[in-house]
Amino acid sequence: MSTRVVVAPIEVDVDGAKCTILEITRHEWIDGSTRYVVSAYCEYKGLRSKVFQLDVASNKELINKLRIEVAKMKLDTVLGYDHLYTKVF
Repeated sequence: MSTRVVVAPIEVDVDGAKCTILEITRHEWIDGSTRYVVSAYCEYKGLRSKVFQLDVASNKELINKLRIEVAKMKLDTVLGYDHLYTKVF
């Protein structure tokens, strides 16, 4: 059995936003499936979201869920709800 260790934080570019993965926790379910809880935040045009958690089973699912979070952030900024985010300098 090999073990791969990646030290967080990890920065990923998703649809023009920088998403930072802070922590990944592995969970084994009773049926034997493995799920991961990922803590992350996104930055877009000088705004930073709060830290949020995503429950994922694979890297593909993680990227898709990060795209959804970035899309929600972009929509909030277009609609004028940028006060929900922290300004980053």
